[in-house]
Amino acid sequence: MPRLSQVRTLSLREQIVEQIRNAIIEGRFNPGDRITEAQLTEELGVSRTPIREALILLEREWLIISAPNHGSMVRIFTERDIDDIFSMRTTLENFAGELIIDRLDESDYMSLLKSVDDQKQAIQHGDFKKVRSIDMAFHRYLIERSDHRLLIRQWAEIVAQIAAVLYLRAEAIPDYDEYQSINDHVAIVQAYQDRDLARLKRLNTQINVRVAGECRMGVARRIRQLAERD
Repeated sequence: MPRLSQVRTLSLREQIVEQIRNAIIEGRFNPGDRITEAQLTEELGVSRTPIREALILLEREWLIISAPNHGSMVRIFTERDIDDIFSMRTTLENFAGELIIDRLDESDYMSLLKSVDDQKQAIQHGDFKKVRSIDMAFHRYLIERSDHRLLIRQWAEIVAQIAAVLYLRAEAIPDYDEYQSINDHVAIVQAYQDRDLARLKRLNTQINVRVAGECRMGVARRIRQLAERD
């Protein structure tokens, strides 16, 4: 296992996208908040052109919604959105399983189990931002291992939405048992090791149905907050 990851050289637009995306996912921008080019220009200290480009990309990720003459606002997730997101996630993860279950080897299993250990350590240190990052990296590893370009692209388009609603779940269930995802990941790795595609698909479905239910609680809580604010 390499001890260092490759250094990323991000364009100005990518840096802006990353900053706004993280601010939305982490709740620094709230659902329904207006986002203007003038506001972002002032806060980020850059010109409007890369900001305009960044907002277009974030709209494709469905983190913001833009309307003519109304500008952009942070997306307000609904319970239907949760169903759409996690049913699609199940489909993508099961398709990845079909492609790679006979392809993974010991080095893959070691990488995945190392991720599980890293997630345990992050839980023990109370670094829940890192916990969620490692959690998503575990699933991204399996998706990218497929080497299927359209699958990887579809995953990239929903991953930020998943991260955003998981943050809402964390707000709604402050005592959430983070070790549940550890158990999920261990079970997934075991299914891959046993090359049991049927079991893997059942796991993916069960896990996503459960997590979708948890995220609905977060969405319902946020919608109530918005109603009270209005």
